[in-house]
Amino acid sequence: MTKAIAVQCKAISKQTGQRCKRKALPGGEVCRYHGGAAGQVKAKAAIRVEVMNWGLGDSHVDPGEVLLRLVTQSAARAQRYASELEALIDEEGLAAAMVDELEIPTNHGGYKAGEYIRGLAQLEAQERDRCAGFAMKAVAAGLAKRTVRVAERQGQLMVQMVQAALREVDLSPEQASAFKAALARQARELTASHEV
Repeated sequence: MTKAIAVQCKAISKQTGQRCKRKALPGGEVCRYHGGAAGQVKAKAAIRVEVMNWGLGDSHVDPGEVLLRLVTQSAARAQRYASELEALIDEEGLAAAMVDELEIPTNHGGYKAGEYIRGLAQLEAQERDRCAGFAMKAVAAGLAKRTVRVAERQGQLMVQMVQAALREVDLSPEQASAFKAALARQARELTASHEV
């Protein structure tokens, strides 16, 4: 969470002709003596503080990271909607779920399953379209290549870390060889399990 940065009041003192030395309101540009006590100034300052707390005012946000986060979040939402749809259809059958024959109880009454399923299907389709749009933008921005470079760098760092740890524990040549073989085998198994 980003905090609002305390800034000096930008008003000029009538008495000294110099800039006011007080701190401005959090999120504001002036202190309470130079207009910060006014309702509209307080309101705008509070909004700026809230936006900073959301992280939207951070000028150091990497657009590529934001885009990748959006792709990930959108894909997760689409998968969640699809899983819910699949569970409902598996439980009741597609025909029964679609023709309003089922009542789904809630704390505030019930509703027909067909309405819920149609709405959920629409949400899932919209989210998949949104995810595809984010993914196309990410590809156009060259983020796929960038992600590969980051992963390669992380792999290199991991190798360096393992090599340094092996030197530190001073294993015998046989133990070091067995460890490296086991590490390579685990890496192949992990890679194979993620390719599915």
